[in-house]
Amino acid sequence: MFGYNQRIISKLLKLTVAIAALFGTNAMAGADKISPVSDYQYRKDYAQYEEIQKEADLNKRAVLILDFVKQHPISRTLQANAAAYLACVKPHLDKKDYAKAIEMEEAFINLMPTEQKVKDEEVPEPGAGEFVKDVLKPTQKLMWSELINAYYLSNNLPKAAEIGEKAYAASQDNAMASTLAQIYLKMQNWDKYLAYGDKLLAAYPIDQSYAIALQMAQVYFQKQDTAKGLELMAKVIDKFGDTPPQGMKADAWNVQRAAYNGLKGADAYKQKDYAKAIEFYQKAVSLSPKSDDAPYYYIGMSKWNSQDPEGAIEAFAKCVALKKNLAQKAQGYMEQLWKARHNDSLDGLDAVVAKAKADLGV
Repeated sequence: MFGYNQRIISKLLKLTVAIAALFGTNAMAGADKISPVSDYQYRKDYAQYEEIQKEADLNKRAVLILDFVKQHPISRTLQANAAAYLACVKPHLDKKDYAKAIEMEEAFINLMPTEQKVKDEEVPEPGAGEFVKDVLKPTQKLMWSELINAYYLSNNLPKAAEIGEKAYAASQDNAMASTLAQIYLKMQNWDKYLAYGDKLLAAYPIDQSYAIALQMAQVYFQKQDTAKGLELMAKVIDKFGDTPPQGMKADAWNVQRAAYNGLKGADAYKQKDYAKAIEFYQKAVSLSPKSDDAPYYYIGMSKWNSQDPEGAIEAFAKCVALKKNLAQKAQGYMEQLWKARHNDSLDGLDAVVAKAKADLGV
């Protein structure tokens, strides 16, 4: 009898070792302790994932995916299932049925595990940490981004911002900071936009963040903070000089540089430093001769204030030739100066304007 019992015990021990080798040491404590992130469980989960993908009806497939995630929230297939689920959401986005898309995306997000859930399940290390870093966080980022996009497309910007704030607080992700910046820009919430813009400028060198720096400069100008706007523009212009940033055409880059010099000229004009104002405005028109009439107008005003009426007339004529915002005022001042020098007559002034048009090619 004793020998028989020993043989039974020996077989049980061998069976236990085999189970441990197959499922991992956690199986020693019972079959219900198999780690949800083990290779064994991953193979099972992935086989089920592949089976679900065979369902041709996207609405039915979405239900199957949700059911799987509900049963297996901690699974290494979570990100793959999220991507497959979003493919089921896409037709609703394409039809601009944003309410349905939002409903579906929120349903998936509500089933996703939290880091605390992983801890509560006592998933063994290093599997738990790897799951959080390599699977859970990327999946959260993907799903939050898609939900924010759906709210953004539906023009529910406050809700998009609310979700974005939560996502950024959890991740401190630069891509999410960029998303929030664009949301707040569209909302015209300048303070929030600038706050996230500052985060991006701190995270990336100016040759990568120049676009947002230029946009932030425009916002500062709208807020009447010219000094801060010029400071940001100067950083970009000093970095690139005569060479346009990648992705920007030379003409567009020269318009930016002209605008910068025009603003510097405006600041000098306010200080009644007419020589410096003329210098900056002439630089502006050399870069972009026809994009704006303000430089010509203020060159005219600066030369008039510098006792150079002939130079003022020439500059005003170019402002008139462009037929933009300041043309009418420039016309009046040009005629006033011309009459003062030509016995109260306008004879010959048409030729000056004609020459200005020819010089500008308009």
